[in-house]
Amino acid sequence: MTRPLRIIQWATGNVGRHAVAAVHEHPGLELVGALVYSDAKAGRDVGEICGIGDIGVIATSDRAEILALEADCVLYNPQGEWDPPAALDDVCALLASGKNVVSTAVTAWIYPRSAGEDVVRRLETACAAGRSSFHATGIQPGWAAEVLPLTMSGLFRRIDSLLVQELMDYTTYNVPFVLFDIMGFGKKPGERVPMDEPAVGSLSFAAPLMLLADGLGATIDDYIWQREVVTTDTPIDIPAGRIEAGTVAAQRFSYTAVIGGRRALTIEHITRLGADQAPHWPTGRGWKVAVEGLPSMVLESRIAVHGEDDTDQGCLGTAMHAVHAIAPVCAAAPGIRTFLDLPTIAGRGVLSLPGGPL
Repeated sequence: MTRPLRIIQWATGNVGRHAVAAVHEHPGLELVGALVYSDAKAGRDVGEICGIGDIGVIATSDRAEILALEADCVLYNPQGEWDPPAALDDVCALLASGKNVVSTAVTAWIYPRSAGEDVVRRLETACAAGRSSFHATGIQPGWAAEVLPLTMSGLFRRIDSLLVQELMDYTTYNVPFVLFDIMGFGKKPGERVPMDEPAVGSLSFAAPLMLLADGLGATIDDYIWQREVVTTDTPIDIPAGRIEAGTVAAQRFSYTAVIGGRRALTIEHITRLGADQAPHWPTGRGWKVAVEGLPSMVLESRIAVHGEDDTDQGCLGTAMHAVHAIAPVCAAAPGIRTFLDLPTIAGRGVLSLPGGPL
């Protein structure tokens, strides 16, 4: 009988807590360690931290302890976008120690070439040293902008343009720094924020666009970044803070790859703080891939269909895409392994688990 793969969970936040629960109930996986960032979590049972009760795995904030632990794979789920160089140091150390890594931490790592040759070199060097593999994933980017279009592409004779949209309500997303300081919610229109800068679009969306272009055998000539905002007429109170009247309560931003002189590939996010904001923009909860070509087609994927929390369901999907990637990544040859290198990430075992009420 094949032994379960030994897994370390790195970070127990919005994504990590879902990953802990999924790994614990998976018959082919065994959680053997957990890294946390706060003193309040260190020394506690990671199951208790993540709301599933004690499971016999004690969390630590000691990186050296994690590096010394024997494991097949590390689920690396911190908010690495806040400090990509530090996250890269962590991941390279893990890979060099002989552990495979599946990451949701930095969007650009979904296709590391988009982050620059130095990132590729460091990851490949660490993989070679540890005979390990690295894979980055997510839900958007990481699924809707990559896996869905690539899967659909086999149906087309020609693609003239491809648009991937994410439609989400961030009302319950309780991360003030991201909502207010980075995205610019609650700011006056025209007030400069990082989301106005094309470089932010490149950090978030160049990776899936480059991966798609390479996967479909095309060359990108240029990129276009666009952002629109809508203000609220009345104040809005959300867990992250207060949105005053006359400030940004909805935004629409996109990054487009120009191929052969046309806007060929576009990733667009339409993000609101309340379903009543910007009603003239496309509405919904989830992702849509619209293709103009031969044939033309629209594929829509909705989330939170029973009234659940949009952002929490998105974090759950992100965690599961990482958990289900563990086995193929562990079986892969050493090195960077993107969606173009791995087999289909399938949810093996999901039909065998006890179901909810019908």
